[in-house]
Amino acid sequence: MLNQQRGAYASLWLLALAFGWIEASAVVYLREVYARDIALLGAHNVAGLQISLVSLPTRLVNLEMAREACTILLLGAAAWLAGRCSAARAGAFLLAFGVWDLTYYAVLRFVSGWPESLSAWDILFLIPLPWVAPVWAPASVAALLVAAGSYLFWTSQRPRRYRLLDVGALAISVLLTMAAFLVESGAAADHRVAEHFPVWLFWAGVVLGVAWFVRVERRAALLDHGSPSSARAA
Repeated sequence: MLNQQRGAYASLWLLALAFGWIEASAVVYLREVYARDIALLGAHNVAGLQISLVSLPTRLVNLEMAREACTILLLGAAAWLAGRCSAARAGAFLLAFGVWDLTYYAVLRFVSGWPESLSAWDILFLIPLPWVAPVWAPASVAALLVAAGSYLFWTSQRPRRYRLLDVGALAISVLLTMAAFLVESGAAADHRVAEHFPVWLFWAGVVLGVAWFVRVERRAALLDHGSPSSARAA
């Protein structure tokens, strides 16, 4: 059982690393193909490779949105296969998503020299509107997802009780973080570099999510240590 779990965990890393490289390659290709469009927009020094996506014809933007949706489905399917219970599958998805995102930026930096710094602006996602933020923001979220996903995956057998209040607090944290990414979505539509990122809104969502996750998991750990099976093992 443990060997199977180790194999699944390693496989998730391999899949996410490989897919991060594929995702970065697609962006580099798009940048090269539509370099003239960027020049016409006067954006020679735009600090964000994905800014090229906003100049694509509508039908190709729709295709890009479909590709993004397929990416989420792919990571979700891999997570489902890697885990045997809800906690393991949730952890597998968070882990794969975080590793994929971090690998994406690392590969872009390696093959193209971008991002020049963590403060470079990027268009993160297009569904339902463009998500715009400096690179340090999605990278921070991705690192937290890797940590939380790994923890859930390796403690998946622990009894957990996510109450309605817990689900609500975590949902609010996600919405706050998403709102921070969507504040400058109009910049992408206007073909310009974003100027302001609501740091306070972003960290409000992140801190709430991390704090509540730790709260729930500490409660689960106490329940686990106090369970009859734990007492017998002790």
